[in-house]
Amino acid sequence: MNINVLGASGGLGGLTGTTCLQVNESLLIDAGTGVTQLLLKQMQQVRHIFLSHSHSDHICCLPMLLGNLFNVADASSPVTVYGSHDTLEALREHVFNWVIWPDMRELPSKDKPLLRLQEISAGEQICIGDVCIEPFRTYHTVPTFGFAIRKENQTTAFVADTGYADSVIENINALGPLDDIIFECSFPNELESVANQSCHLTPQLCLRLLEGLHSQPRRVWINHLKPDVADAVHKQLRELQPPQGWQVLL
Repeated sequence: MNINVLGASGGLGGLTGTTCLQVNESLLIDAGTGVTQLLLKQMQQVRHIFLSHSHSDHICCLPMLLGNLFNVADASSPVTVYGSHDTLEALREHVFNWVIWPDMRELPSKDKPLLRLQEISAGEQICIGDVCIEPFRTYHTVPTFGFAIRKENQTTAFVADTGYADSVIENINALGPLDDIIFECSFPNELESVANQSCHLTPQLCLRLLEGLHSQPRRVWINHLKPDVADAVHKQLRELQPPQGWQVLL
């Protein structure tokens, strides 16, 4: 499965922007600063955006992306943003509130809005063309979804932001066999207490999650390194290689 990683950093100053995955020309997962890697004409093809959660590094470019679509999106093809009840409520209250940004659900008119919000639930299958997306719960400071991305008998699990928890292992195992998995790894091992407080992972915690899976994925990818500790995380990941290895997304 060819997923274009537009942004994979856990903050500003990394080699890429913050989280944004392009599943195909019309479908994105998250809308961090990685969105800026798209050309204007590519942005104008986007019609579906799945949000893992409401933290700013995952949604910050959503308003400006939508602002580029007035000439191409219409009532017959609005942009649909998918998320949990909590994530969508955060957008309504804190983003599209006419203070931070105009309410795109009312523009150009309430009858023909540019933006449609669609609440989704864990375990639900949302199929768009030949791609099916299944949300699953992770363990973070706000309600957060990871996403199983299924296409042509291949499955990639994007775990999104999470800390270590048995429930995360259970939820990933429930997805069935995986071809690829994308873990976050925000902090080095010596900052495990910070990782636990903020519900993020370290290399050791990533390895524990991976070892808890019933079926090992063929490929393991790592993202969301905090730029100021990325060198230390890289070094520790090299020292803790699982049998299939893992590749850091930059």
